[in-house]
Amino acid sequence: MSKGSILTISLKPHLADFCRHEMRQDKEGNIILSRKSDIGKHIYSMVMTSDMPVKGLPCTDPVSFIIPVTGANQYIIKYRFIYVSRWGEEKIQDYIEAEFNLRMRLLFEAGYRKKFSQKEIVESILQAYNIKNTALNYEAVKKSDYRMNRKNRKIIFEDLQKSVM
Repeated sequence: MSKGSILTISLKPHLADFCRHEMRQDKEGNIILSRKSDIGKHIYSMVMTSDMPVKGLPCTDPVSFIIPVTGANQYIIKYRFIYVSRWGEEKIQDYIEAEFNLRMRLLFEAGYRKKFSQKEIVESILQAYNIKNTALNYEAVKKSDYRMNRKNRKIIFEDLQKSVM
């Protein structure tokens, strides 16, 4: 019996590394989907089936996920073709990015409470999540901190403005 079906979607490199950190991989580097993680549950919810092969969407940054064979899906995987629609792929990308940003916010808040610098926090995140330390990935992690600080400054200003009036 096969180990499962492969589903390929496009994901930014830092988000692919985030998924690899959150879920297991096989020997070929495919991410093994699991309903034990919220990301896995979300991807599962976007999977569709067809009687005929569906032409794959063009991928700029292809990432392969394995949908393991289970008692619930063994006949689907054996006799049908699986795919994700363009809209489903966009929803998956948005969800993973939202999960990534939430995790980064929590890590930055904890790091700042412990008096670490932004550079130390970013570098530790890149290392822990095995995100390749490129300028693009470094900026993606740093940008999530910038967005959080921007929202906080807006809240502070609104509070100050209420106090003045």
